[in-house]
Amino acid sequence: MGFNLFTEPWLPVVCLDGSRQEIGLAEALSNAGAYRRLAGTTPTMTAALHRVLLALAHRVYQPLNAARWAELWQAQADGGLPQAELANYRDEYGERFELFHPHTPFFQCPALDNAPATTAKLVAYRATGSNRTLFDHTTADQRPLLQPAEAARWLVTTQAYDTSGTKQPYRTERSAEGGLGNRFGCVVVEGATLHETLLLNMQFYRPEVELPVRTTAQDRPVWEATQPPDPEPDARPPLGWTDLLTWPSRRILLSTSDKAGATLVDGVVLTPGTRMEGNLVDLEAMAAFRRPWLKGNKQGNFKPVSLDELRGVWRHSQELLLSSDPRWWNTWRGRMRATGPLPAQEPQRQRPAALDHIAELVEDGLIAEDTVYTLRIFGQQLGDQGGDTYAWYEEAVPAPVALLRAESARVGYIIGYAVSLASDLGAGLKLMERQYSADFHSELTKDQEKKLTDLEIWYWPRLTAPFATFLRELGEAVRHATDETEPAERWGTAVVELADKAAWQWLEGAPRRDRSLLTASAHFDDFQRAKYQLHRIFRGGLARYSAPDQGDA
Repeated sequence: MGFNLFTEPWLPVVCLDGSRQEIGLAEALSNAGAYRRLAGTTPTMTAALHRVLLALAHRVYQPLNAARWAELWQAQADGGLPQAELANYRDEYGERFELFHPHTPFFQCPALDNAPATTAKLVAYRATGSNRTLFDHTTADQRPLLQPAEAARWLVTTQAYDTSGTKQPYRTERSAEGGLGNRFGCVVVEGATLHETLLLNMQFYRPEVELPVRTTAQDRPVWEATQPPDPEPDARPPLGWTDLLTWPSRRILLSTSDKAGATLVDGVVLTPGTRMEGNLVDLEAMAAFRRPWLKGNKQGNFKPVSLDELRGVWRHSQELLLSSDPRWWNTWRGRMRATGPLPAQEPQRQRPAALDHIAELVEDGLIAEDTVYTLRIFGQQLGDQGGDTYAWYEEAVPAPVALLRAESARVGYIIGYAVSLASDLGAGLKLMERQYSADFHSELTKDQEKKLTDLEIWYWPRLTAPFATFLRELGEAVRHATDETEPAERWGTAVVELADKAAWQWLEGAPRRDRSLLTASAHFDDFQRAKYQLHRIFRGGLARYSAPDQGDA
């Protein structure tokens, strides 16, 4: 029995009415306007499936310029993306999407001759080897059976997000770095439909003229390779954008068995694959990057924005949303305090390529400036040794088009002050709780210092919604050329009130008497003084940027 991913249902989607179903790749492209979004079992699966579908869309439609992009964008109203190109591509490469093809199985290495291991190695929430999980108790001798659609989804996800560490060797090499997706928060610009989402994340693409940058004429997704991969692990730079989107970090081969006339996946060979050579900041377009401040008022190397266990990714709104134009981040020169950067100081940064594209499309009248898209950021955190999955993350940040097109560096400073106030207040709450504990216990160990406090757990998640409101209001202020500091002032009031509420709950939430009560009150008073001082600094900083002719030099 065959299972061709072009036609068989395997991609999990949310329909416009909120219901869920599975569709094939051809349906996902030709009728994308009928679906709201892709939604996998885990955030990592959702991200990986987006990348595969985007690689296919680039290869089928190859939007070379704004005119071609506009045709594809408007095709939603005309019945969907063009069928002719899709049919031509399927005629040429349709066989490569057969999951169980004897010679070219999709995203696999048929030359692997290892004995298949349990399918639990493929499914991220299954417990295998060092990948311990809390609720799953699969043992090494158990071989859960997977439906072809489920196996295909986990195959794609594993190629992008497999853990690092020791793997089953093909011959000798056992060690493998984690899948490419573990290195950054994968950013997807989400529109009202899957059709819009695909187009918003598509770059101008024509490999023979090296579009996008660092894409060569040899670029192709993994399924277009003339030969399946050699089972021996290797290392190389990407051939281009679609090669990177379908990076083969593992050599994988599924094994099957027939049960009651149905083909099921009963095992998997999973060995080290291809290591990527090159600087990620020069290659990855679905990530944001920043150069962090170091000691001595210097900036370090570019680091990708990733997601945190507790603190929202909205803290990186400068890097996610604002222009990467050097005239923005060069404004720090001459503005340094003796002790280091100003609280709002912007690092050199690079936002996801799709946002540069969207900003340009407004000029062509294809996207309205009052539009607010959603950035969905997906990520995975590995354990300390990299061999197990600690957490999956999915967060959303509003992306007002007006902010994507903002030309004044003043906007960046205002967002910087807003983020700094939240960070400083959070640090103050943590310090209050830590110092109180230190007065009654010996010095904290490093592990205890890293452990999240109750106040942090209460405070940080509550900031996401008011910061989203701030970004939307800031976008409106930019669009209407009104005072951009007013939304920041409202944000400042909201975050100070949340911090104050957290401090009061800490003081009154536990029974204390005598020395413990006096000590807690003293640290509470220290925090109150720090809070007022931080709010004063915040308002003073905003005052520098309250008029259009200030802060732009």
